[in-house]
Amino acid sequence: MSVLTLYNRERSGNCYKVRLMLSLLGLDYEKVAVHREGKNRNNLPPGYDSLNPLRQLPVLVADGKPYWGTIAILVFLARKHGGTAWLPDDAEGEGEVTQWLSLGQNEIFYGLGRARSMRANRWHGYGTLDEAHQIAAVALRALEGRLGERDWLALDRTTIADVACYSYTVFAPEGGISLKPYPAVRAWLARIQALPGYLPTPPYDGAGGPLVE
Repeated sequence: MSVLTLYNRERSGNCYKVRLMLSLLGLDYEKVAVHREGKNRNNLPPGYDSLNPLRQLPVLVADGKPYWGTIAILVFLARKHGGTAWLPDDAEGEGEVTQWLSLGQNEIFYGLGRARSMRANRWHGYGTLDEAHQIAAVALRALEGRLGERDWLALDRTTIADVACYSYTVFAPEGGISLKPYPAVRAWLARIQALPGYLPTPPYDGAGGPLVE
């Protein structure tokens, strides 16, 4: 069994994706807390650049080898510890999963994820909250359309596509976004929460004001 170390921040949605995947796979790992506050974000552990040249979180170190980039980490964990259950090895299946991974890293992150960070005054990039909400609506419509027809995003079973898109979608109320108009999305969130090994989301810290219902 691999020796796994996760460089982690509890409230990070991308770090939560990796922790959720580790939990669903039943893997033990060590967590190293990394606190990145302020625009410069220079308070990283010594030598962190050698783990991730982009100086971002999360980083997973497996048997001494670092993996950075949330999707890359999910792919590594799925292939190394889940066989083809979480990530198929045929072209059609892998392509179907990958298109939802792309949605998770683009429209979901820059919509739902950015709105959450902006409300909490933790976003140091570009754009406005209104723009983030517009992108979030695009992502949620795509999810609702897909999940209105099936239980899972790809292949009629749980895959890393569901893990990748769950985080930030489940945090929508923290970004001032209601999920009431999206019943299929809410039912999908509940199905993920019922999976064996599910890891609950970190409790809301109140940053950004009251949750939107």
